[in-house]
Amino acid sequence: MPSSKLLKERIESIQDTMKITNAMYLISSSKLRKARQNYQNVLPYFNRMRDTISRVVPHLPDEPVHPFFHEREKEAPIRAYVVLTADKGMAGAYNQNLLKFLKEQCGSDPNARFYVIGQTGYRALLHKDPRLVEEFHYGATAPTLQRARDITVDAIDDFKSGKLDEIYLIYTKIQNALTSEPVMERLLPLDREHLKPAPKGLGDPRGEVEMFPDAKTVFEQTAPIYMHGMIFGAMTESFCAEQSARMTAMDSATKSANDMIHELQLEYNRTRQGSITQEITEIIGGAAAVQSNE
Repeated sequence: MPSSKLLKERIESIQDTMKITNAMYLISSSKLRKARQNYQNVLPYFNRMRDTISRVVPHLPDEPVHPFFHEREKEAPIRAYVVLTADKGMAGAYNQNLLKFLKEQCGSDPNARFYVIGQTGYRALLHKDPRLVEEFHYGATAPTLQRARDITVDAIDDFKSGKLDEIYLIYTKIQNALTSEPVMERLLPLDREHLKPAPKGLGDPRGEVEMFPDAKTVFEQTAPIYMHGMIFGAMTESFCAEQSARMTAMDSATKSANDMIHELQLEYNRTRQGSITQEITEIIGGAAAVQSNE
């Protein structure tokens, strides 16, 4: 049985750790409120861009196929996976779930390329997986539209030049207030079926719509903005899910530390009571021995 001194030191150590986890919980809670507000601000923009491009796509000619819709028939296509992880750990299984989901999707495909956003995911694959593109280096904290534009421009250029045949986006999607899970969406080539028709309020997507100078030119200008919105929306949603996961993890850690302190406090009291009882017994025994000698 540990001594009362060791138990007391352990209790104090856990109390110090609990102060840190509780502080991180409060910080994550504050960041989560801001992240949710940013996500709510971004969502109407992304939905509007989807509605806009859905009105343009039906007016594009079927032939020739636009490069953004062209699916290259290859036996071994080069697939790129843009993975949105976190810059920091201590967020439960947030990063591990993303990396596990990535490996489930790509398997052992030697032609896959990993473009990882976030320091935690980048370091997890660095020197461990040769498919990681090391020169692609972006942080996940405080996502901005400009950063999303930079990523999109690089992806579009590599797709047009033939370096990449398919580009997928892997991020954590918020299912509800308590749960989130990794999902994968195809960024390029675009899928006509994925672009949902415009709502009735915007009119018939195949109806009379004036486009200057033509539908192809409008699409050329609109499609990159739509992809900016896809990446920016995913970055914002992932950051929101990250803060939620960290807040939940720190709350669980604080509760576990509190339970450990309670158990150690009981053990400390039992140990202390036992030592006191032993001292009293020794005193009584000594007093009885003195009396018998007299």
